[in-house]
Amino acid sequence: MSTRREKSKPQTNKQLVTLSKAEQEPRVNQRQEELADFLIDVAKYIFTGVIITSLFNDMQDKSILYVVGMFIVVISLTIGLVLTSKRKDH
Repeated sequence: MSTRREKSKPQTNKQLVTLSKAEQEPRVNQRQEELADFLIDVAKYIFTGVIITSLFNDMQDKSILYVVGMFIVVISLTIGLVLTSKRKDH
């Protein structure tokens, strides 16, 4: 006697799964951390570029290079550091 196995049919009613806010949070934090790391790297590269450019380039007026470069460095570094804040609001 052989037993007959019934094949399970896939459910036809597909349920939409919505992630709760707690489940979505790790994705947002991961993207936020990646953006923060990127902005901090941009600040480092621009700072290095400003220093190297001022050493190797014979510019008459280097103050514009320093002002614009440092402005971009400060803005990107500030945004990057704000995004990486490890505060817990709980």
